[in-house]
Amino acid sequence: MPEPTSKDLGPRAVSTRSAMNQEIIRAARRQRAARLYTARKERWAFRWRRIRRAFLAVAGIFIAALTAGLILGGLSFATTVLTTLLAFAVFFFLSIYPSSPRLNTGDLGSATLPELAGSTEIWLESRRRALPSAAVDAVDMIGVRLEQIAPQLAALQENGPAAHEVRKLLSEHLPSLVDSYTRIPAELRNKPHAGGTTPSEQLVDGLDVIAGQIEAMSLDLSRGDLDALATRGRFLEAKYVDSRGDA
Repeated sequence: MPEPTSKDLGPRAVSTRSAMNQEIIRAARRQRAARLYTARKERWAFRWRRIRRAFLAVAGIFIAALTAGLILGGLSFATTVLTTLLAFAVFFFLSIYPSSPRLNTGDLGSATLPELAGSTEIWLESRRRALPSAAVDAVDMIGVRLEQIAPQLAALQENGPAAHEVRKLLSEHLPSLVDSYTRIPAELRNKPHAGGTTPSEQLVDGLDVIAGQIEAMSLDLSRGDLDALATRGRFLEAKYVDSRGDA
C-alpha cells in the first residue's frame, strides 16, 4: 500500500508530522556530532598507531646497525649513510601506510546484514559534502532511520526475501541515486530539466522517499510482516526508478 503523502493528510496532520520530523532531525544532528567526534578520535588513534609503528621500526634499524658496528668493529661512512636513508624511507612508508579505511560503493554490497546499516551511514556521511544544502535534512533523516533498523537487520536471515529488499534499497538504490547526482556537472545541478525540476530537487525527493522506505521497512519488521517488504520494494522501484527513467 503506498505511503500517504501531504495531499492525503489534513493541514494540521501535515504540520504535526513536519514538527515531529524536525525534532527527530535535531536529535539526529546531536547524535551525529557525537559520532563525528568519536570518529575523529578513532582516526587520530589510527594515525598515532602508524607513527608509533614507524618509530619502532626505525629504532630497530638503528639498533641492528649499532649491534653490527660493535661486532664488526665499526661501519663505513657509506654504510652509515645507507642505514640512515633506509631508516627515513621506512619511517615515511610506515607513517602513511596503511591508509585510513574508507568505504566504497562496492563495499556495501559485500557487507553482512548486521554491518549494512552502519556501513551505509558511514558511506553516506562521506558523500555529504558533495550533496546540496537542501539535502541535509534528508541525509540526517536517513541516518536516524538506519540507526532504527540496524538492530532488526542483525536478526534477519541473510538470504531471506526481507534481506534482499533491504540490501537492494541500501546497497543499490541509495548509492545509485547519490552517485548519479554527483556525476552531474556542478553548473547543471540547479538547472531545471525534464518535468521542470532540477537534479538537486530530484535528489532531495529521492532521499526523502528512501528515508520513508527505511522507516516503513523497520515498521514491517517490527510487526513481523516480512511479506510487505517485497511490496514496498516494488513501490520504491515504481516511485523512484521509473521516475528517473522518465527524467
